[in-house]
Amino acid sequence: MEKMYQDYKDVAEFRLVYIKEAYALDSSWPVGYAKEMGIKQHKTYGERCSVANKLLSDKNLHIPTLADDMDDTANKAYKGWPDRLFVIRKDGKLAVAAKRGPWGYKPAIDATKAWLASYKETGKEPPMSRESASLDADRKKTAEKPIKVDPKAAAAIVGAWDMEIELQGNRIDATMSLKLDDGQYLVGTWSSQGRKMKMASIAIDGDTLSFNRTLGGDGPTLRFTGKVAGDKIDGKYDTPFGELKCTGTRKKSTDASNGD
Repeated sequence: MEKMYQDYKDVAEFRLVYIKEAYALDSSWPVGYAKEMGIKQHKTYGERCSVANKLLSDKNLHIPTLADDMDDTANKAYKGWPDRLFVIRKDGKLAVAAKRGPWGYKPAIDATKAWLASYKETGKEPPMSRESASLDADRKKTAEKPIKVDPKAAAAIVGAWDMEIELQGNRIDATMSLKLDDGQYLVGTWSSQGRKMKMASIAIDGDTLSFNRTLGGDGPTLRFTGKVAGDKIDGKYDTPFGELKCTGTRKKSTDASNGD
């Protein structure tokens, strides 16, 4: 980002908007940098500005920077969490409306560089792509495609499960709830980090469970496959940024009702 700013600051105005922390030390998904720097969720606007200045200094960034207010006005307007890039034309329309990070960051950098390079060379704004026409360009609904299952096989996995995902040394806890609908289809929800997401295309083939869901409810579609052995599940997610190990344990009957 800094190199792009230095290369094209003569033809475009850059603004870096610092929003609420996505991976703070006291969040459910802290990253190593937040742990190292002791970065927690901001309680006041002064704290937010202070952390923004610390990050700019530590990363040696010179891009003009703004801090979002404590009502997260900019974040909500641009749906920017955890990070997102936009290029706005002179007429106010979006030339690049990238998908959210982390899956959208590298493609966004490439698209922005290409747009700016063309503009710098020709002096004319390149045409907008279809995908850039809406702030909702990143939204991918998980297709609801019910799959008929063997009721006996489905009975072995119906219920609530404590799930755990490993990501960059961090653990993300979730609850998966499955039930049999109309005696022939598995339906379910995935609850994590305060969000509940519908699962789709749920199937059980022998001891292999598979399903689709979106990341964060509005990110790219993730595909899960895993082996079921009694009260344990050992599987993985295929994601745009590699495989994520995911395991599960069936909830006890006394607390299973809390999963859905």
